[in-house]
Formats: sequence, structure tokens, C-alpha cells
Amino acid sequence: MSSFDTDSQSPELSKTGFQPACCRGSHKAENQEPWRNLLHDAAPTEHIVQLYQDEQFLNRAVCRFAAAALAHGEGVILVPTAAHWEAFYPRLEAEGVNITEAQSRGQLSVIDADELLPRFMGQEMPDAPVFLGLAGEAVARARGGNRYPKVRWWGEMVNVLWERGNATASMALEDLFDQLAHEQEIAIFCSFLMDNFDGEIHTRMLPRLGQNHSHLIPVENYNRLEGAVADALREIVGPVEASVLEKKLLEHYTPPFKMPASQALLFALRQLLPQVADAVLQRSGTLYRTQSI
Repeated sequence: MSSFDTDSQSPELSKTGFQPACCRGSHKAENQEPWRNLLHDAAPTEHIVQLYQDEQFLNRAVCRFAAAALAHGEGVILVPTAAHWEAFYPRLEAEGVNITEAQSRGQLSVIDADELLPRFMGQEMPDAPVFLGLAGEAVARARGGNRYPKVRWWGEMVNVLWERGNATASMALEDLFDQLAHEQEIAIFCSFLMDNFDGEIHTRMLPRLGQNHSHLIPVENYNRLEGAVADALREIVGPVEASVLEKKLLEHYTPPFKMPASQALLFALRQLLPQVADAVLQRSGTLYRTQSI
């Protein structure tokens, strides 16, 4: 599998005791963005999915995931498109990661998503044995003869398929990645260019993602999401009803995977009170985008 070339030099990255700036967020940032801790401490077999529309949110999340793995002495596999790697590279270097050194010692593997994807895709769907074989080889290389027994993988091949309009193949590939996570005992993180406040995404895609992921990162700022959902619910059904409804919904609904409580409330509305779900979701999106951080 082809890797991107990395010729520029940057300060050496120690395999232990390294805490880049992207992993030293303020207390306020940690409270607003618990996804930072989730990505920093990603554990084997966890399969995390991020929804994003802001490229900077994508960059921050991938940096968090990759830099923390390097700091922990773990192997890292990144499978970005060329355009995204061009954005990740300077950000990681600015955070103190010596990419060239990490690659030369085998701790960091960077593979072009657009080159790898055709190697296991059939006419429309991924070939499971071919994919698992190629991915298994990549994981074995990342472990480096057991120098890095723990391995993390971030990639966007599933998003490439999604953006091409092939949602069926994208979800089939996610199923294979979930299988890979458990068979190889690695942490997997993927990112989708999806709008969390889109009714079709909530109705069709998020329940499907719940079948093959352990955690959902729906937005960047969880505090802002909580406020937006609470305010939207009060506006749509009234303040008294909102308080009672929120408690009852969360007591009787179990989300398909781990997510912020405010996101679980949106899921519960969709499942139990579909007649008000769209209105609350649309209003939540408006409030989330307009509220100050």
C-alpha cells in the first residue's frame, strides 16, 4: 500500500511522555468537548465515529487521536485523502509531532485513501476477504514486530464512498472495520461529512451507524448542543412539558451507542415522539449554530 511522502523535518517526537498542544486543552475546552478525552484514550476494539462539517473540527479531532497514540507508544495508521493529509501534516508538526521520524521508525503509517480503496472494491461493494487481508497486513506492519502492540486506525474511505453517494457500500465497509477492530483488537476512528441536524441523517444513517460503532461524536461543542436541545424542546412543547418529557424519554430509551445525553434525547424523540422530532431537531440546529461558544 502506498504512503504519502514526507520530506520536511521537525523536532523529534519521544515515544513516551509526549503531550502535544492539541492534547493540552484548557479545562473549559475539556468540559465543552469531552470527545477530546475519548480520542486521547481510545481503547482497543472501540469504534468511534465523528460527524463534521467544519474542516478545522476534523483536523483537531484527527490530531488528537493520532498525537495521543504516538505519545502512548502506540502504532498509528492514518488513511486520508491527499487533500486532507496536506491539512493534517502541518497541524501535526505544529503540535510537536516529528512525522518523518515517526514514519521512519514504523510507528506512523500514512496511506492514501484514494489509492487503497480501489484495491478491495468490487463493482459496487467492498470485497471482504481482500479488505481484511490488506488491513491485517497494515496492522501487522504498524505493530512493528510487537514494538507497538497497541494500534489505532483513522481513515476516511467510508466517507469517500458516502460522498460518492454509495451509502450501502460505505456502511458495508464500516461493518468490516468493526470486524477488524475486534479481530485485531485495535481502536478505530472514522469521520463522516454529515449534518447532525439533518432529519434524513437522524432517521436513516445514525441508527445504521449505531450497528457498527461504539461511540458517536455528533458535534464539536457538547455544552452548546445541550443548551440548544433544551431550549428547542422548551420552545416546541412548552417549559413544563419539556422538563417532564426529557426525564421520561431518557428513562425509557437506550441509545444504540454511546453519545452525549442531549444527542440521546434527540434519538429518543425520533423513536418515541416522531411527530415533534423534526421540529425540535431543526430548531436545535438553528440555536446550535447561532449561540455563542
